[in-house]
Amino acid sequence: MKTNRRDFIKSMSALGIVGATYPLLSACVGKDGTEYLNEKITEIEVFRYDINIPRYFSWGTWHNRQHLFIKISSGEFYGWTETPASKNNPNFKPTDWVKYLKQFKGLTIGEAQKLLASEQVLGSKRSLKMLESLDMALLDLSGRLQNKSATELLGLLGSDPVPGLYCILDKDENKVRAEAQKSIEQNLGHHMKFKMYGDETVDMTLLNTIRDVLGDEAMVISDVNKGYKKWKSLDELKAILERFKDGGLDAIEDPAHLKTEQWIQLQDMVGDLTLIPDAPMRPAWKGLNTIAAGMGRIYNLHPSTMGSLKHTVQLANKVKGMDAKVMIGDDSLVGPACSAWQQIAIGAGATWVEAIEKEEDSKNYIDCLIKKPTYKESNGYYSLNPTAGFGVELDTKRLRKVCEFHTKI
Repeated sequence: MKTNRRDFIKSMSALGIVGATYPLLSACVGKDGTEYLNEKITEIEVFRYDINIPRYFSWGTWHNRQHLFIKISSGEFYGWTETPASKNNPNFKPTDWVKYLKQFKGLTIGEAQKLLASEQVLGSKRSLKMLESLDMALLDLSGRLQNKSATELLGLLGSDPVPGLYCILDKDENKVRAEAQKSIEQNLGHHMKFKMYGDETVDMTLLNTIRDVLGDEAMVISDVNKGYKKWKSLDELKAILERFKDGGLDAIEDPAHLKTEQWIQLQDMVGDLTLIPDAPMRPAWKGLNTIAAGMGRIYNLHPSTMGSLKHTVQLANKVKGMDAKVMIGDDSLVGPACSAWQQIAIGAGATWVEAIEKEEDSKNYIDCLIKKPTYKESNGYYSLNPTAGFGVELDTKRLRKVCEFHTKI
């Protein structure tokens, strides 16, 4: 879906900004403080943050990955976002990202949000990562301009701490054992997620290893990324899942490619084992029409695939309205987006949050961090001291030194 920027701004000027779909816009109409909508985006900075730690999935391996940290400024105010922009491409240049972001420089906040919202629709061809990451930065910037928290602007009222979920992405039994031990050392051994690979022998070995380290009390979840493909009936798939349940698995995410009615039937068939739909939720505006009650007991709101934070909140509300729970997933995030998604998890009352800073992957980012409003308590739960926007503050001079690429737009 292509939007001509000049034609869009011209038509928008005729219509005005009243009635824009973003919640913080309508919430501010007729109230003091709406002047922020007329503040212009004066600068956009892009930082490429590299991670060279392999991550293994049922469909392939990330040997390295290239994240973008993006800072969008309006005078002295700014908003941060993060996106995993590339994998296995150490020479990655964010040319497409710079081109996309360039059209927003010089727009007012109101114009930028409305241009963004025009692509957060069914049938949009724009990258979900681009839409979602820009959404996060604009929400952060808008919150700082208004001195309101991002969760308040999104209408999220939860404040209770949320357990952090430690995730293991490796199929080597010894490495999995070592990672499980690390989760205990980091006070995160109470909730563990590990990748399965669609090979029952391998997957059962990994489950047994994790249970051996964590014991019986931990919540253990697996993610198969639809990796089980050879079943010919739901009864066959049920038999596989029940063996994992008997081995100590509490919940399983996207076990196979399933239609809506198959999700519902399978959840009823596997009893106490919780199914976690992920793929059916993507993007959030499509998930609102796709998901149905009974598909699982927990639904995954997965960063980098929602496309819109407004629709993500609507999706969370729909899930809770079906008497189910939401979880906040991860896209192996390492930086500013971790805190943002932790805040969304707390505000939405999620059952856990997977998007947490990683001891190794996030090290250089943490070295640049001045402050953030979320923090890990001694029990491994994440808490929030609300502040304007998403509230992450970074030493940008230091960040430039640890990043492989930096440019100003």
